[in-house]
Amino acid sequence: MVKILMFIPHLDMKETFRRVVEKAPKYDDIKIELTHVFGTPEVLTKNMDAEIVVARGMTYDWLKARLPEKHMVKIELNSFDILDALVIAKEVFSPKRIALCIKNQEINSLSNLEKLCDAAIDLYGVYDEDGAEEAINEAMTKGTDVFVGAGTVCGLCDNKELSRVHIKTQDKAIERALYEAINTARTINKERTKANMINMILNSSEDAIIAVDDDGKILAINNQAYRTYQISTLEDVKNKPVEKVCRNLKWKKDDNSNESREELLKMNGNTYYVQYQPIVVDKIGSGTIIITKSADLILETETKIRRSLSEKGLTAKYSFENIIGASDIMKENKKMAKRYSQVDSNVLIIGETGTGKELFAHSIHKTSKRSKQPFVALNCAALNENLLESELFGYEPGAFSGASKNGKIGLFELAHKGTIFLDEIGEIPTNLQAKLLRVLQEKEIRRIGSDRVQPIDVRVISATNINIEEQVKSGKFRSDLYYRLNLLDIVIAPLRERKEDIQAMVDYYLTQFACEIGKPSPKLTLRAARILENYDWPGNVRELRNICERLIVLNDSGEITEKDIKQLKVFKEMLEPKIEIKHEVYIEEDDIYKKLKPKKKKKDIADELGVSRTTLWRMAKKQQELERNRKGDGDE
Repeated sequence: MVKILMFIPHLDMKETFRRVVEKAPKYDDIKIELTHVFGTPEVLTKNMDAEIVVARGMTYDWLKARLPEKHMVKIELNSFDILDALVIAKEVFSPKRIALCIKNQEINSLSNLEKLCDAAIDLYGVYDEDGAEEAINEAMTKGTDVFVGAGTVCGLCDNKELSRVHIKTQDKAIERALYEAINTARTINKERTKANMINMILNSSEDAIIAVDDDGKILAINNQAYRTYQISTLEDVKNKPVEKVCRNLKWKKDDNSNESREELLKMNGNTYYVQYQPIVVDKIGSGTIIITKSADLILETETKIRRSLSEKGLTAKYSFENIIGASDIMKENKKMAKRYSQVDSNVLIIGETGTGKELFAHSIHKTSKRSKQPFVALNCAALNENLLESELFGYEPGAFSGASKNGKIGLFELAHKGTIFLDEIGEIPTNLQAKLLRVLQEKEIRRIGSDRVQPIDVRVISATNINIEEQVKSGKFRSDLYYRLNLLDIVIAPLRERKEDIQAMVDYYLTQFACEIGKPSPKLTLRAARILENYDWPGNVRELRNICERLIVLNDSGEITEKDIKQLKVFKEMLEPKIEIKHEVYIEEDDIYKKLKPKKKKKDIADELGVSRTTLWRMAKKQQELERNRKGDGDE
């Protein structure tokens, strides 16, 4: 709430001021009061709780000199106001001599005014109550008939029972002054709201925050700074040198750079991390923000972050149920992986790109006793050596050029008590292999730029699509690291070596993508299925998954045919079917009968093969003839 106090120059103007205030816009956070005090006594400054003061003449000057912290608005007195008062003096009193008592007002052509009033006019400059008293006494000796002046002059004349005319201010001038005061009040309220918000933000921080100007004087300080630096709440440190708070704060820059700085500060038996953040306005330094953090609180926060990250995303997404395949090779792999999940030994998963190595890593973690702890994955081939090292082990604030000012937690720390999955481990640089080996041997890490080690408890599952044994022989991969990683291994065969898994995967992914898009799951014809089964799948499961998604997106008929398959780029170069004459298809005996199931009707068989029952009968007849011919040849 901002209070505006308006001083009425004389009581005969009270109604005018009241009328102007009534017409002014109303605001809930602005209060307007009217008052009248004769002269310029000391009582004017008592109980002055208004932020904005509106006054005229000597009252304005007197208050402005004694209350510099208040916002003052002046009601201007103009020449028309004076002229109106002189005309009234002439009409009411018919004077021969008029005393015009005013302040800082230039009167041009005084002789013209005397002609207008048909009287001599004596001009007296009055600046305060004492000056007004002297002017009245001097005018009386000259035989003045009437006095023309402002509120103080008129009040003195009333006390002496002298004739006088009050110079009144026009409504417009009072309105202008009031509206200026209201606009100022609105600005004050806005700035006060902003200041309150800033204070709320500062005080909601757990860090001690102090803002200083270029001279080191405190501009703002939050409650936490009072506690951290043990400042008495009775002491107001604003606008005082920051050395009053702590002598050891190095807020001054050694150079003219606007870069942030940090340091460790020992104080009251505790260690604090202090940041100095320059305040830059229009590319010019205007001060410094000093942020002080408790070192113990930083470690506690880091632990919370690590725990929070493990709960929000650093978890295994897949389980053994997501690994599709009924071949003997895959059954054996899953059986072995489930046994590996019951121990903490490191596992190396070997297989071509796209065979599902990451699925096995997720599944092993999810079934292990570490399943409720973090699962952190990193592709070692995606980063250069320096970035890979900082990702794995983390770094301290300012450890190297471009490092985060807050430092960074490494993935090994994030995976504490859980599992870290290092994909493409064969691509790890030679220099970093020694550091990784030490982590695996000593079970501790040291951040880049740090002088302390931190113990960790992490299980390592790694994967590769290259022959690491050949890398070891050629000296590109350390043998001791290889044996540390390869305590237990799983070799995942490519799809071309387990074709019996292809149809199950196709069925799974077609159904999955159909459900995601909102389509009915399409039927795959026998010829289309045969093309997919005979393809070598160089991209393995990842390629098969992409093909299935593409087929679902492009198909609208409810059936995926040989033609649909061949429209895809990867299948355009495949050979045409062996024999095709008109609409009759000739295929091997197994092609007809190995798909038949007991108690299946001829119509169902014909539909499944995509031919009519007549064509099916002819195919069967032809097959019988071929069979008889083979037997006849055997008898000979």
